[in-house]
Amino acid sequence: MKYLPNTLVVAMLATILAGCSAESTEVAPQPIRPVKLLEVTDINAASIRVFPAKVAATKQAELGFRVSGQLIDFTLVEGVHVKKGAVLAQLDDRDARNTLLNREADHELATADYKRKGELLRRQLISPADYDLAKAQLKSATAALANARDQLSYTSLIAPYDGTVAKISIDNFQMIQANQSVLILQKDNDIDVVIQVPESMANQAITFNPNAKFQPQVRFSNQAEKSYQVSLKEYATQVTPGTQSYEVVYTLPRPTQINVLPGMSAELMLDLSLGNELSKTVIPASAVMKRDLDGESIVWVYQDETGKVTPKIVTLGRVTTDGIEILTGLSLGDQLVVAGVQYLSDDQQVKPLRWQRGV
Repeated sequence: MKYLPNTLVVAMLATILAGCSAESTEVAPQPIRPVKLLEVTDINAASIRVFPAKVAATKQAELGFRVSGQLIDFTLVEGVHVKKGAVLAQLDDRDARNTLLNREADHELATADYKRKGELLRRQLISPADYDLAKAQLKSATAALANARDQLSYTSLIAPYDGTVAKISIDNFQMIQANQSVLILQKDNDIDVVIQVPESMANQAITFNPNAKFQPQVRFSNQAEKSYQVSLKEYATQVTPGTQSYEVVYTLPRPTQINVLPGMSAELMLDLSLGNELSKTVIPASAVMKRDLDGESIVWVYQDETGKVTPKIVTLGRVTTDGIEILTGLSLGDQLVVAGVQYLSDDQQVKPLRWQRGV
């Protein structure tokens, strides 16, 4: 048997040992950590609330005569449009005209007597007391004449404004009493939308900001696909009986594309954020951590371009049942890591595990 030279054996052993050492020094590539992301969308979308509403007339009057009588001219029908000053109904005015003729005669007689007494007083043929009596009688006759003219005018029911006859309560030729309801007249130009707001939301509902990004809007049941902008008109400062809510009224010009009538149902959309964009954004508590270096509260933001995460300092608000309010530091479109944030480092490569939307 032949043996290898010692020098050759030593060389072979050195080569084997060197190879083993090189393999042991190779570093395994760091695995890319999967992360769960949450995208920050428009905060106003979460603060927009929809309230059931009722359509009401901006102005509505229940009209009736100020005197009693028989209705002799009443041809209106419900739903007809009338102009301001138009005669809506007419009572039999014969008695009122006869009374007016009597009062005109009394006034003429009192006027002539007053003039005659004035001339006699100038001639000192009567006492001042007789002249004062004639003067008082003329004033009384003048007042009676004015009252008779008013009574005659009260036999005609006049439209106080342009509007629509919403409801008719009587028929023609009926005997009616003074102040008895004849019809309901509703104003045409605008319409109101009435909602009931809980006390917890009353302050936001009555705060109207004309420069806000989202303005209050209404959708009507007969055209649900289209919305119309409304403005705040008035609100009650006492709760509605039987509820713990307040009545708030919004108004808008009457739409020309559809027929909207008082009593119809609608939906009113309000932004209850008071126009504070990206304020009080709520994110899961697991997305926030406190940095050891400076004690700042941070979130980890995923960058689409690089596939890496970077820290972002935020200001915390209240802790709610849905998470933690973020007052400042977030922007629309930020993609936040919401799980395992304690294992992340700056510029660490990650891969999205699952996408969620809705902050």
